[in-house]
Amino acid sequence: MVTRAEQKALTRGALIDSVLRIIGGGANFASISLREVTKAAGLVPASFYRHFDDMDGLGLAVVDELGLDLRRLMRGTVDTDLPLEEVVRGLAYGYETYVHGAAHLVQFVNQARTGGSPRVRAAIAHELDFFISRVAGSLPDLVPGLRPGDRQTVAELLLAVLLESTTELLATPEEDEARLEELRDALSARLMIVLLGAQSLAHPVRGGASGSPVRAVKRA
Repeated sequence: MVTRAEQKALTRGALIDSVLRIIGGGANFASISLREVTKAAGLVPASFYRHFDDMDGLGLAVVDELGLDLRRLMRGTVDTDLPLEEVVRGLAYGYETYVHGAAHLVQFVNQARTGGSPRVRAAIAHELDFFISRVAGSLPDLVPGLRPGDRQTVAELLLAVLLESTTELLATPEEDEARLEELRDALSARLMIVLLGAQSLAHPVRGGASGSPVRAVKRA
């Protein structure tokens, strides 16, 4: 038997999954109606209000899913043996894999972080700020010697590079390996520039990038 709490969680999950499927079909979150979501979930509109006050509330629940993903992505341990090229290549490959594995959620974020309602935009900004703070906190291991203000700047630049690549990654089918390889190469080159610049900031007297050891993040 399914308990009341379990049924409530299942219904809430069905509403979240339904709006993400609709977005995956090409719709923009800002134009999706409550009735569309409940119909896709196989529910009556009245059941929506047992879980959310309005579509913004549903959008905020989707942002919570993003937050869980970001926290999972940030888990890891430090491996000091890998060269910079492998670090960057791993970052590019890992991001491309994540984008395709969570395509509907990523598409929602890509839409709503600039064109959504103020509440949803603010929630996404909060989650991305969390990501930036975690990246900035890990940079002393990745590039020793960076000042706190520089860590924040470098983390913001790394996120900006990732976000800039998102639309084209989403538009490229997973089976188009040749094009994905091109995109990974381009993403790797941009990430490399940011990290080499970070090394130069950390060790300007010793000739910039050549003076700093580079560390890598290895998944736990």
